[in-house]
Amino acid sequence: MAQKYDDTFLARWLADELSENELKNFQESEDYEQYEHIINTLDSAEYPEIDIDSNFAKTLAKIELEKAKESNKSRSLNPYWLSGIAASLVLVFSYLLFFQNITYTTQLAEQLDFNLPDNSKVTLNADSKVSHKRFGWKDNRVVDLTGEAYFKVEKGQKFEVKTAQGIVSVLGTQFTVNSRENFFNVICYEGKVKVEVPNQKEVILTKGKALSFKNSKTLAYTLESEKPSWLNKQSSFYNAPIIEVINELERQFNIMIEGKANVKPGNFTGRFSHDNLETALKTIFVSMNIPFSFEDNKVKIQKY
Repeated sequence: MAQKYDDTFLARWLADELSENELKNFQESEDYEQYEHIINTLDSAEYPEIDIDSNFAKTLAKIELEKAKESNKSRSLNPYWLSGIAASLVLVFSYLLFFQNITYTTQLAEQLDFNLPDNSKVTLNADSKVSHKRFGWKDNRVVDLTGEAYFKVEKGQKFEVKTAQGIVSVLGTQFTVNSRENFFNVICYEGKVKVEVPNQKEVILTKGKALSFKNSKTLAYTLESEKPSWLNKQSSFYNAPIIEVINELERQFNIMIEGKANVKPGNFTGRFSHDNLETALKTIFVSMNIPFSFEDNKVKIQKY
């Protein structure tokens, strides 16, 4: 039997891009059950350790066995048809392995707005990354975050933001999560969020409440802002470690600051604008009595 569905058609089917008429005709075809079986088999595989040859052989064996059991409805698997299924199987493996996640990233001094499959809205701050599964979003609203993002979540099933430092879960709300190395901060702007951090008590945040974790220390605080200041090209901080503030300077202005090892421990409360580097440097370093030089767009922190 000639292969009726080429690789482009199958890729569109996997991406849920077929028209209603195309999908109906495909589902009514004699091949649909076999392709559906292949997808179900691959979808349960452990992808990081996947053995393509083994799974390919097992899948074909299952198809052949089911065909034998339903001989009254089956047709023989001739070599031509098998080669068509084999080619399609390779396509499906490639699609699931390389495109099963959707990832959004930002560079230094960049922000990005995008919508998730349920129309929840995300704004990604500089030098950050969000990823989620391409399939099964309706029943598994989970995103992985590295860096900082602002979420406006549509109501529905539980929504989780997983980071290296902890998990934030909600039903429908607006909040930010900032997960950097040894630093974790969550701010709730609307509704409620649950924050779970290893070796810490579970915390529920309501509107205007925030929580920071730094080196196993917890800081709870309150704010009146209705959305993150960085959406308006400003970075604000409450009792934040000064080194985190300097790191944010680097991210927002796409610069490298020399001499960070000279910085003495301290905390900073305030904000800086993303519009002018020199003004931002003075706002932070002068208020914290940190000597620095700024020449030819290069910043260096002096010993003190």
